[in-house]
Amino acid sequence: MIKTNQASHNKRYVGISVAQINKSSGAVCGDYLLSERSEEATTVILCDGIGSGIKAHIAAVMCANRIMELLRLGFSLRQACERVVATMHEARTRDIPFSAFCVCRMLNDGQAAMISYEMPAAVIAEQSAASLVERRFITLGSEVIAESHFHLHTRSCLFLFSDGVTQAGMGRVFKFGWQEEGVVGFIRSACARCMHTEDMPGMIIDKVRQYSGPTYGDDSTVVLLRCRRAKTVHILTGPPADRQFDRKVIERFMRLPGSKIICGSTTADIAARCLGIQVKNKQISDAYYKPPQYEISGIDLVTEGVLTLNQACNILGVDPDSYEEDSCVSGFCTLVRSADAINMIVGTAVNSGHRNIIFRQMGVLPRPVIVQRIAEKLKEMGKLVTVEYL
Repeated sequence: MIKTNQASHNKRYVGISVAQINKSSGAVCGDYLLSERSEEATTVILCDGIGSGIKAHIAAVMCANRIMELLRLGFSLRQACERVVATMHEARTRDIPFSAFCVCRMLNDGQAAMISYEMPAAVIAEQSAASLVERRFITLGSEVIAESHFHLHTRSCLFLFSDGVTQAGMGRVFKFGWQEEGVVGFIRSACARCMHTEDMPGMIIDKVRQYSGPTYGDDSTVVLLRCRRAKTVHILTGPPADRQFDRKVIERFMRLPGSKIICGSTTADIAARCLGIQVKNKQISDAYYKPPQYEISGIDLVTEGVLTLNQACNILGVDPDSYEEDSCVSGFCTLVRSADAINMIVGTAVNSGHRNIIFRQMGVLPRPVIVQRIAEKLKEMGKLVTVEYL
């Protein structure tokens, strides 16, 4: 049965934008950003490896991936950071990779927790106001970390920085660099001028360039986390394994907030029957690359099933400007690319027609396989994806 998946609709979505410059032109950046979305939370890790170049990059990558893996294994944010901080303490006296880091983990209701180690304070901005996130300093083992708990409201945004930003212009424009207060003032001023929030990471980096001159003091990274209501697309494809659930599935599908896609002629027939309306043919073509498209009142897009899903998977990563007009495959890709969250509801009834050798001959993957391929591609694009089976 369809579950009411609160993680992918009626919840907040955290958009992530980043701007970055390297200390030396052509060198590898010593700052590294890693993020992951799940049904429960969005996790963002910004690491700043000591020094510059490849050594700093490796340190940052190792640190970020270790923290993320510990969180995946079920460690709490503090437990994960405590283990990594212990290694960083060893690195002060041994020749092993050292990295500063900031980890922000935001639940889908806006509650956020953040731990930073040797990193500047984050900045939270709402409308024309901006301020440093309040931090509480505690000791983990032999090192001091900063811990914060706050609520990120819809339309609020959070800025994370490496110290290349706060130290910009040190000894050149400012005695001690731009510093956290200078960055806060810049963001506050930009908000008051109604500047587009998504432009601010680039604007901050431009200011770093201006203050630091042709040779930047350090690798500099700005990460923007922007909180908003998720734009959700629900995809229903394939009939339920048990026909007695047809009506309940369709009724609940229609109640889900957001855009709706039905992929599958049989699924479309079930929806029309349960809703007491007619399926209309919108586009029927003999061309293999143009699967049939239908119309059902209240559904944004209704298409043939497996062929559409296979072709959509092939072009999801392609520039949308090259999509063919009047194609249900293009329409599918456009809808899911514009969404923050995609909820795929997959019927597990067996379609004997899909066992025909011609499908394998044409390279058409069966529904369970192609759904997972699409889900993986969408996750790589930064979408929050859930797959439910009927």
